[in-house]
Amino acid sequence: MKLTPISKKGAISLNDAPQVVMIVGFVFLIMATIAYISAEYRDSFSTTTVTVNNETLTTVTEAGEYVATNGACNFQDFSVTIMTNATGGETINSANYTETAASGLVQAAAGSEYNNSDWNVSYTYGYSGAACNVTESLESELDDNTSIAGIVLTISLVGIILSILMGIFIASRRRGM
Repeated sequence: MKLTPISKKGAISLNDAPQVVMIVGFVFLIMATIAYISAEYRDSFSTTTVTVNNETLTTVTEAGEYVATNGACNFQDFSVTIMTNATGGETINSANYTETAASGLVQAAAGSEYNNSDWNVSYTYGYSGAACNVTESLESELDDNTSIAGIVLTISLVGIILSILMGIFIASRRRGM
């Protein structure tokens, strides 16, 4: 039986395989580089400071209640400017609660007369904005596909190395070495 050469458009012959493997490998290397850079420099984006007035925290206890904006990308520098009781309107002084600057958590002090009640809080916080959101989305997308991406990246790297070695051996045979 005689093999006939491929003459169809769009078909890849075995001679084209090293180039295809190298292209796929370089694409995955670029993706890995972007993922590494975004993970390393995510927190270095400029910070925007925002003020929020009269956000209601429902039933604040010793366990605490998070402010609504704590999910903002690179949330930081949370600081309460004024805290009031949502029902009576009286100001709650800082001895009756603790605040966590990194997470936006407000906790009632044990024994506070305002424990287990609704509070209105005005506060400021910082976040990194759209650039951070894009970076975080890219990281989570790559994290979701890490297992398959790692396998493909490893196979691609092996393919690149084999393609280079095949090129060296073919070139040395042609030169008669």
